[in-house]
Amino acid sequence: MRTPRHFKTMFDGWPELVCLDLDGTLVDSVPDIAAAMDKSLVTLGATPAGEERVRGWVGYGSAKLVQQAMEWAGLGEDRYEEGYQIFLKEYFNNLADASKLYANVESLLKAFKYQKVPMALVTNKPSLFIKPLLDHFGISTYFSWMLGGDSLSEKKPSPMPLQHCMEDIEALPEKCLMIGDSLADYRAAKAAGFKVALVTYGYNHGVDLRELEADALIDDLAELLM
Repeated sequence: MRTPRHFKTMFDGWPELVCLDLDGTLVDSVPDIAAAMDKSLVTLGATPAGEERVRGWVGYGSAKLVQQAMEWAGLGEDRYEEGYQIFLKEYFNNLADASKLYANVESLLKAFKYQKVPMALVTNKPSLFIKPLLDHFGISTYFSWMLGGDSLSEKKPSPMPLQHCMEDIEALPEKCLMIGDSLADYRAAKAAGFKVALVTYGYNHGVDLRELEADALIDDLAELLM
């Protein structure tokens, strides 16, 4: 298989390691996250926030999501732990009712596997959700690491999760790639010394990704194989 142009430019070949974000990059998970969040708010006696509002909160982990939702709903800090536990239960019970893989996810993963490029799933989502969600879509076996926001002492935008995987295989940072959709992914990659490819379709919290100095800005994951 020929070397795709983005990888030829970044690495003069294929990367030594690829770290991929989950929500907004591989999976459109907001419908199920929003449904669980709304059920949680109703249980707490508040008004549902709705999918579009929740979409703007996703990306910094479940704890931050619940905090933002409860602040929006006017619920006191004393109810935070209750709300957080309710959300975890609601979401775990309905992880993939309406969530969908984005286009060409498996084609990209298969290409990396064929080229023997190690892959890591690096998300700020709590780790208990990761494998069940990936199993649902049949893609968990592609990943040598599955790191959630609670897997290490720091999460994105800290470079620690990326460095953890890089150090495991003694890869060079400049030969590693982060694929994500957000400012947190970008900052983690830059701090780790990784190249970074950002997708335009994800959860970017209103950030204009064109203003960031990403090594690639793509509308479809298939562009990385061209």
